[in-house]
Amino acid sequence: MTKKKKKETTEPQGNLQAKYEHTKEYLEEVKGELKKVTWPTRKETLSTALAVVALVIIVSIYLGIADFIFSRLVALILP
Repeated sequence: MTKKKKKETTEPQGNLQAKYEHTKEYLEEVKGELKKVTWPTRKETLSTALAVVALVIIVSIYLGIADFIFSRLVALILP
């Protein structure tokens, strides 16, 4: 015979007040955690964004050249 597992619930189903309290507590904790965050300055954000854009451009040029070379090689091998 197989045993059925009991579903463990921490709160009664359909208890709207309990769900509201859990949501309220969660949002208060989120607010507290967001106060602890050290947000970057505008200068830091701009310099990081520029670094990302520069890296994307460099990698895209590299991949474009590699694609061009490999496509020519395949064209030579497979006439």
